[in-house]
Amino acid sequence: MTTPLPERTLLPGPPYGYVRDALRELLVIERAAPEESTAVAPIPAQLTDLADQWVKAAHACVADMGSATQRARWQTLIAAVETRQSAHAPAGTDMPALCTALRDLLVAMLEYSRLEPPVPGISDYLRGRIADGTCPPGSPLGARRIAAELRLAPVSAVRVKLALADLETEGLVESTRNGIRVTGTPAGRSDRSVQVAQWLRTLIREGVYPPGSALPRVADLARPLVTPTPVISSAVALLDDEGTVRSGLGVRAVVVQDPGFAVAAPLDLTTVDLRLTLAGWAGSDTSPQRVRETCRRARSWWHHRIAPAPGRVPHTHRTLTSMAAHLIPAAHAHHQTPQAEATMRRAAVTALAPQPDYPQEQLWRTACLAAAVLELQDLAGDAA
Repeated sequence: MTTPLPERTLLPGPPYGYVRDALRELLVIERAAPEESTAVAPIPAQLTDLADQWVKAAHACVADMGSATQRARWQTLIAAVETRQSAHAPAGTDMPALCTALRDLLVAMLEYSRLEPPVPGISDYLRGRIADGTCPPGSPLGARRIAAELRLAPVSAVRVKLALADLETEGLVESTRNGIRVTGTPAGRSDRSVQVAQWLRTLIREGVYPPGSALPRVADLARPLVTPTPVISSAVALLDDEGTVRSGLGVRAVVVQDPGFAVAAPLDLTTVDLRLTLAGWAGSDTSPQRVRETCRRARSWWHHRIAPAPGRVPHTHRTLTSMAAHLIPAAHAHHQTPQAEATMRRAAVTALAPQPDYPQEQLWRTACLAAAVLELQDLAGDAA
């Protein structure tokens, strides 16, 4: 069912023409003020009377408002005028500030008196669009697009922003780096997509894919993340939605210069093996056959969603960490390209990152480490 457009309503308050005349009167008062003595001359009684009249009118409008955000905005505008009228304000020194504050209030009242849908009506319209699935979880809600959809005058687009602010206080929408979106996991993006996006975010934070660098292609991420390409695509789209990366059809996603969080310096590949050795098992068998066997077992657990005996997954993770410590120096000696170094750093970060709380995610992270160790073995070649 299509949500009906909100009705255009003349709200209770001064008519549009009256507010427009008040703005003209304010302009006349400002022009009549002597420029050279503005700072010391007393505030004209005409200006004080005008401010008193329209502050009272604004208070009456606020009493009828159904939008909490709009009320708060108007109360701020009213307080700015009342503060400049205060008996404690030095005589004459606040005339320019009073004129500015009163003009801001009158401009808001001028927009309020237009024949447009009220803020609560726009909020109800957007709630209906969210409830009927027209705006599903994760979908963007651009204020300009909504204003155009409602055929609002440009000056009245502020009503959409106020309506969105009301919905945000209700938890129906949320602010992101890319604007406002409907709260919740986007349709078609499973918890796995969110999980993969979180891990990619960690790899960016740890300098594996620093700002300005391109992520591997979706197909090239599927194997190391032991995840189908559709899930990878959804995860990258999530990062694009939040402004961490910029992607486009047929091009690789690129990490933005300011992803919104601190990014660590890339791990030093000449010393990271010492950290990995301390985190792994001393004296682990790192022969090529043993490496392949351990990696196969870890990946098989994840592919078949097998729950190993308690303690097996952490033990295997530490074993793979020792294997990464053995293979990274050999791989680094043979390959120092950006792509190869990113692979080595990804393996190290996967090994050193704190283990997740949930068993299924621990299983997946261990499978990712196993995939990374196999890549290290290929890079190391005969030196392994």
